[in-house]
Amino acid sequence: MSRITLGWLARHTPPGPGGRYAALIDIAQDLLLAHLQQQGVFEHLVFKGGTALRKLYAGAAGRFSTDLDFSVRTPDDDPESVSELLREEIDGREIDGFSYGVHDHRGRARVSYQTPFGFVGNLTTTLDIGPPPWLTPQDRGWVALPIHQTYRLPAYLPVMALEENMAEKIARLTRRTTARDVYDLVWIATTSPHSGFDRATVRRLSVLKNWVDQFGLSSPPAAWLPVTGAAGYRPSLWRTIRRGTDFDDEGIGLLTVPAPSLDELSIQLRDLYRFLAEPDDLEQQIIDGGPNSRGLVLQTLTHIERGCFTDRHVY
Repeated sequence: MSRITLGWLARHTPPGPGGRYAALIDIAQDLLLAHLQQQGVFEHLVFKGGTALRKLYAGAAGRFSTDLDFSVRTPDDDPESVSELLREEIDGREIDGFSYGVHDHRGRARVSYQTPFGFVGNLTTTLDIGPPPWLTPQDRGWVALPIHQTYRLPAYLPVMALEENMAEKIARLTRRTTARDVYDLVWIATTSPHSGFDRATVRRLSVLKNWVDQFGLSSPPAAWLPVTGAAGYRPSLWRTIRRGTDFDDEGIGLLTVPAPSLDELSIQLRDLYRFLAEPDDLEQQIIDGGPNSRGLVLQTLTHIERGCFTDRHVY
């Protein structure tokens, strides 16, 4: 049973419009994730994305993020079956006075909330489950926040390796300039110890994920489908400063105050991720080969250090 009070909620609420709504969702997600771990659902799931970064890496220094992104845990987990299991465990659930519902909106599952402290405005959570990770997941606990004194959290959750989580954001930034992804990448690269990430691994994974976004990949029952709008990997993009007007989504979320300048974030992104503009010979072959690089992509994927597909057929 939680010991959340209005005082604890006020302490957890960031300044600005919508801060209370974001704080309520942040707490509701903590309770839900703890429940899913307790019920064994994370035997089939890996946490990833911006919310995972906030809760397990950044804590109060990270942006509030409303979405819940997961991968299935292993290549043998069927994404459709795991998605159904997750929906059944969330829809209609009540945890310490917080109630959860799942509904479909434009082909995507969304989680809605009712709380003992009022409404959460128009905020909902997109619920996304992707194919299995390429790198072995890691176990990480929550970054401690004062509000955590009011409810119990599990010791850890399985989370996508930081380099792979970054690579997914980088691949997305080749087709869209999303403020939340830029913010997360800049935060990682400027915050110790996370700034010590393996740059060669991030670049290699980024090139591979960008290729898969274009042309797809399969390892039944998992399938990485081509992504609408995916474009070829352009090293020159990572030598370019993106203007604030280039951002097609300014929904960074509720950040620690003050909110950053998009123009300044663009400069930092270019300076901190210039290594993405310097692919090695193998990566350049994949980039230049386009769809004809499939054999090289498969060979590279099955030889990644800490990889999950060393002994698994991929095509």
